[in-house]
Amino acid sequence: MVRFVLLGTGSSDLYPSPWCGCDFCAFAKEEDDKRNWRNFSCALLYPDVLIDCPPDLPHSALKANVELYKVRHLLITHSHHDHFSTDPLLLRRSVLWAKKTPHKDVLPLPDLQPLIVYGNAKVSEKCKAFLKEVSTKYDLQIEIQKLRPFEPAKLGERTKVHPVKAEHCRDEEALLFVLERDEFSIFYATDTGWLSEETFDYLRQFSLDLVVADATFGLAPATEEHMNLEQVRKLKERMVNEGILKENGKFVATHFSPHWTPKHNLLTKALEEHNIIAGYDGLWLILES
Repeated sequence: MVRFVLLGTGSSDLYPSPWCGCDFCAFAKEEDDKRNWRNFSCALLYPDVLIDCPPDLPHSALKANVELYKVRHLLITHSHHDHFSTDPLLLRRSVLWAKKTPHKDVLPLPDLQPLIVYGNAKVSEKCKAFLKEVSTKYDLQIEIQKLRPFEPAKLGERTKVHPVKAEHCRDEEALLFVLERDEFSIFYATDTGWLSEETFDYLRQFSLDLVVADATFGLAPATEEHMNLEQVRKLKERMVNEGILKENGKFVATHFSPHWTPKHNLLTKALEEHNIIAGYDGLWLILES
């Protein structure tokens, strides 16, 4: 069994946006359904592989009841602030602080476990600058490994990551990730516009059990950098037709912007006829043989 949890499913605006008074944001604030409240997008291949590190990651993890101290591998899609903030990494210093001030009535604290951050050149530079800044005070036990599209890397004994090209930004090489664990394979595809033929060609080697795909623009027209609900439906159809996604594989939409995406119950209705799951914060996806 493999477990994959969506910690956050919102766009860079958050959902609802605190600076917006559109109808969708207003409806989300008025509804009791907390699935309408979305943090910045990130996900966890439980328990040890985290995808993206937004500034609100600690709150998303607590909300989903997952333990970040178990994470050993952090995959970063690109350097934009809503996908890679160093603030949550700085919180690793709390373990170091606690060990420096022991108390006789407190149980022994575990050591801070190493963490490897994987990403493109811009992510690597951002992480190196952060570690250099804090190095005089803390050893946060963080290593950096650069990833390149279509060059797989091993993450421990059970897991392999295949970085592929996202269609997202012009100033850096944004990445999407296929994760293989045991006999299961997962494709996490946000932020991105419609995939390139080069990426489709690479994906044909897999028979995916789960796809999590960008649907930022909801009911509005898609752009070169983000998809909408119509493209998400077409993506699933193509993946099934070409054998990239198993016929019984799960397909989930994520990364919703509040301005163009209706509240959760309406979003579910718009997607259910295509057998697509409307993602929400704290959604656990279980893959079983």
